[in-house]
Amino acid sequence: MAKKELDKSVKRGLTLLKMGWFCHNFMLIVPVIVLVYTSKGITVGDFFLIQGIFRLAAFLFEIPSGYMSDCLSRRRVMIAGGVSTIAGYVSIALASGFWTLIMGEALLGIASALFSGTLEAYTYDLLKRNKTQKQFLKEFGSITTWAGIASFVAMIIGGILYGYIGANILWVESIIMLIGTVAFLFLPELLEVKRVVKHKDAITDAVSITVKTLQNPKLRNLILFPSLYGAFTIIMFWILQPIMDTVKIPVGLFGVYAGASQLFRIILSKYAYKICEKLGEIRTSMITIGAVVIGITMGLIATHINNMPLIYIACMILAISPSFRILNNLQYNTLIHHSIKSNERGTVLSTRAMVATIVGAIGLIMAKFLLDGFGITTTLVFVLCMSGLLIWSLKSVMKYIKK
Repeated sequence: MAKKELDKSVKRGLTLLKMGWFCHNFMLIVPVIVLVYTSKGITVGDFFLIQGIFRLAAFLFEIPSGYMSDCLSRRRVMIAGGVSTIAGYVSIALASGFWTLIMGEALLGIASALFSGTLEAYTYDLLKRNKTQKQFLKEFGSITTWAGIASFVAMIIGGILYGYIGANILWVESIIMLIGTVAFLFLPELLEVKRVVKHKDAITDAVSITVKTLQNPKLRNLILFPSLYGAFTIIMFWILQPIMDTVKIPVGLFGVYAGASQLFRIILSKYAYKICEKLGEIRTSMITIGAVVIGITMGLIATHINNMPLIYIACMILAISPSFRILNNLQYNTLIHHSIKSNERGTVLSTRAMVATIVGAIGLIMAKFLLDGFGITTTLVFVLCMSGLLIWSLKSVMKYIKK
């Protein structure tokens, strides 16, 4: 049976989403973020702590932002996310020290919460308006692909641009985020999915949906596995820079490694739906776990050999491994979407993001104290041992997914 064609309003909405999300992922700061932050007077360990605080700020706003997208407007919540992003980068540009950097990261954390469930919920319900929601994995994979292209290009340009303008790169970032926010202004409203609360106040209703989601065995397990997986990949991504410094690889090359990771991420997001169809959910999940184990192992190898060509290769594999997170996210987010109601979608997805955020924050904070207290080797060994949690979590979710 031929797939149903998308109508003009849906195509327009998807195009604007791609434009807006492209800009919001054009993060020039990423390849040099540790250099920018340490130049403002913090340590590498402090950087991990600040990233943990970013996730805690996102955690606090996950449920309110998701509920607002259900009851008010998904479009307006995304616009608010754009404004918060701009404010965050401006604050970091003006920051000079630990506490002022935290303020900027907190604003970015709030923005992350505003986008986290809302962007996907909007995409799914936009397709549902056209009765084409079964194409969600493909269409959202396309949006993610464009976001990956933005990140890839920004990784390359960011390191070069930093050499010319230094921390002023944050002002360029703010302008790009403004352009993305303007794109969200022209999105069509989805008033048909607005949640109407008759017998409960908003707080009680939001808490009720969250509790119901976490008590549902299927949704709970579909949320927990990708949340744990995300925590491992975040640690792997950010620990690459300290490893490069330890093995005497110029940190400026982080942009090259991160760019390679983004390129692989683009490929995985583009073909995620085909991979899942071909291999099935369980085998796809096992492949993503294998990528984590291999990546951490490569980090250990890089820090314990003296052969520089092999060290470069090991660091490249470590850099690429976290990109499998996009495959894991797309796979499990689609399964979640097919299991929830439209007028609860934003809140349920924010509950998922809340769990992922707190798990990621715990992982980063643990990494900070392990790095400062015991060094890179002990941190990597600990993370490798803890990767067994992924197998445990996958066993719990296997009954709810296709083989």
